[in-house]
Amino acid sequence: MSIRMTTRITARPAYRAALTLLLILCAHVCRGAVFSDAAALEGTWRFSDGAEFPGAKGALHAGEDGAARLSYDFSGGGNYVAAYFDLTEPAALASVRFRVRKPESARLTFRATDATDQTFQKPMVFFRQDWTTLDVGLGGWTGHWGGPNDGVMRPPVKCVGILVENQDLEKDSGEILLADLAGTAGTPSAGASDVPYLGRYRVTDFGDDAGFHVSNGSLSGKVLRATPDGGRGASLSHSISLFGRPEHLELRIVSGTPGAVLKMSIGSHFQNFERVIGTVEGGAQSFTVTMPPDGWTHSGAEEDSLSYPLRVSALVIETNEAGAAPEVVFDTLDCVTTLPRSQAVSLFSTLTSQDPVPGAMTAACRGWNLLDTPITGTLTMTFRDWEDRVLGEESRPWTLPAGGVPADLDFPVAVPKDLNFADAEFRFEAEGLRTTRTRSGFTRPMAEPGDTALRPESLWGMGVYLYRYPVSMMDEIAGLARDAGVKWSREEFSWAGIETAPGVYDFSFYDAVVDTALKNGISVYGLLSYWGRFTEPYTEKGIDDFCLWARATVRHFKDRVKFWEVYNEPNIFFWSGPKELYPVLLERCHRAIKEEDPEARVLGVSTAGIDRGFIRQVLKAGAPFDILTIHPYRDQLVEEAFMRELKAAADLVGGRPVWITEMGWSTYRNGGRDERDQAQLLARCYLSAVASGAMQNMGWYDFRDDGADPFYFEHNFGVLHHDRTPKPAYRALATVCRTLSGGAPETVKVSGDGVHTLRMGAAAAVWAPARALRVECRMGPGQPAVANLMGEPLPHEFSGGKVILSLRAACPVFLSGAELRGVRVLGAADMEEKPDALSF
Repeated sequence: MSIRMTTRITARPAYRAALTLLLILCAHVCRGAVFSDAAALEGTWRFSDGAEFPGAKGALHAGEDGAARLSYDFSGGGNYVAAYFDLTEPAALASVRFRVRKPESARLTFRATDATDQTFQKPMVFFRQDWTTLDVGLGGWTGHWGGPNDGVMRPPVKCVGILVENQDLEKDSGEILLADLAGTAGTPSAGASDVPYLGRYRVTDFGDDAGFHVSNGSLSGKVLRATPDGGRGASLSHSISLFGRPEHLELRIVSGTPGAVLKMSIGSHFQNFERVIGTVEGGAQSFTVTMPPDGWTHSGAEEDSLSYPLRVSALVIETNEAGAAPEVVFDTLDCVTTLPRSQAVSLFSTLTSQDPVPGAMTAACRGWNLLDTPITGTLTMTFRDWEDRVLGEESRPWTLPAGGVPADLDFPVAVPKDLNFADAEFRFEAEGLRTTRTRSGFTRPMAEPGDTALRPESLWGMGVYLYRYPVSMMDEIAGLARDAGVKWSREEFSWAGIETAPGVYDFSFYDAVVDTALKNGISVYGLLSYWGRFTEPYTEKGIDDFCLWARATVRHFKDRVKFWEVYNEPNIFFWSGPKELYPVLLERCHRAIKEEDPEARVLGVSTAGIDRGFIRQVLKAGAPFDILTIHPYRDQLVEEAFMRELKAAADLVGGRPVWITEMGWSTYRNGGRDERDQAQLLARCYLSAVASGAMQNMGWYDFRDDGADPFYFEHNFGVLHHDRTPKPAYRALATVCRTLSGGAPETVKVSGDGVHTLRMGAAAAVWAPARALRVECRMGPGQPAVANLMGEPLPHEFSGGKVILSLRAACPVFLSGAELRGVRVLGAADMEEKPDALSF
């Protein structure tokens, strides 16, 4: 049963104005929701300025549109403001629903207070700016206090609250809109308790399809056998992300070479931990492996804490006897991990072609249940096109076995031949658990090959990183980049890889990198990076040696490469020496490059983020460079703020060119952006960076996923999957680069708010980042073609030289074949809302 609540904001003497707002909590909050047999509840809204953290100001107002308007002003400090709703009659609620519209950068938190005055809270992280329905379960809490302070919610609920946090806001002041607050009656079952649950599941059984890469040996039938070639052992490498917060791993072996030592490596983002886990005795054994950092050897980034998920990255068997060939027969690797009971289910999905039937595909979902009892619920698969039109939907009962044993369920789907994109979203719902979602898409490869002509005037780049591939794969990867319209690639030239002996340089591999790129119409800018094997890093000698190598590299490639970037992200852990030494390296390397090739341009500073402090440090030291390079990664993209930051960076370096040589968003599961979001963000950051007028070359990190671990942040930045199939971001890249391939970039005058434009010749992009809008585009002579971000034709009105378009929020639209001369905002677009609420 659901409860329809009628809520009022009533006059409160503590606030500046008396305020009354009637919110009718309707049954149509979200498609598919049913709020029948509802008992009305009366409640009172109140405002809080978070007085325990002084400085914040704000108010709660009734808007003309019937929404509650929660305003905030953090110019004086403070941590949050909140709108609290006190129920006149406390209710047993399983979830709370409401609609919200907020600035993209605004971070929200949900709170609830139970019968014992214990308050619970959790973040609601999402990046939509238009009206969005949220479905907040009474579970999955990240914090609690008051009352018994034991983390166990005891109904009924007395109060709920919605907070705006003073974190990462574009502006210190603003407002959010709230509407249609509703509660779903029920009591969270014991399974939804957020008392931490200790679950167990099978990580791997070491089968031949387990995905391990073997070094110095072979893995067959669970037997890891070293090659007797003078080494001391063999290793298995992988990236297997572990669910939850692991307590320990349990490794079981059947047998092995007596006296051989087993080692394990665990990854934690850019950190790596290694330890000996035991000695093989010969027969069946079990090894219990506690988690880092205690007892582990650390390498990589120096971070204050572990970053989750942890990953099993290697297993090694070694002996002390040179030339020996130890072996071990593995059995299983299990993980014992802690997580909230309500989050005990994880999902992963794929969408694969069923050749030879055109368009026929299988949407497959795999689920893991880490509880010690089976879970039965409903799995719903919704198949949509890029415009969010539903192509098909099906629900089936699904039982997930206990103990993390994976279960699979497949659905047949078909992609219409006129679509370049479609995806399947899976939603698993079971009593007592948080709704769990995953989605996978199909993106059609480019049908027409790209331009092979070099066009160094182009703004469109990509971290293709051909240097990461064997020579035999380079042409395939470069061809995929060419077909997407990429005209620049950032390629790392490794000092350690080039200098094979002191003063001896082998450029043959990098000749292949550069020649392959150029053959495919892609210009290269070289990243001169990291330290060689025969030097003393972060010393005067090291800097002199670096410059000798850089000089030789520039000399060798001077007829093919004219742009050189000096080091990568020296403002963070990639440069572990004194930061004041980087300007010394940049100054001397600049001199060496210019002496070898006066036409060369030196790219410098190369900061992670837009680190104004480090940029000023380099400028103050007087280190010369021709082009500033930055890596402005961010959680959210707010165009106005982003463009201001780029202009400020250009001003800081005296109007020198600014290149973005890295930027991107990862599509890792259980925390990253979904692939639709990534595609939209790629297009928006490319377009807005160029529209700022401060940026002359745009690059993305990176072209292909670095690995196949779907849950690992660093493996999922690519616009191609690791298997080289395209994500929708690949189509987005192609639509931007191939549509806007000529002409000087310029913006077009817009009458009205909320719309951005970029015109290049007879092609243009128009987009509304925050909300769906209807616009009128005034065109020059010609018959314009209109396409969405996937390159699919879009329906539109065209009459009298004007195109009428409905823009979906954050989805750029492209016009070509006629010059865009002006845009007028007609008002909000009458577009169908997203069919599903976001669940938290």
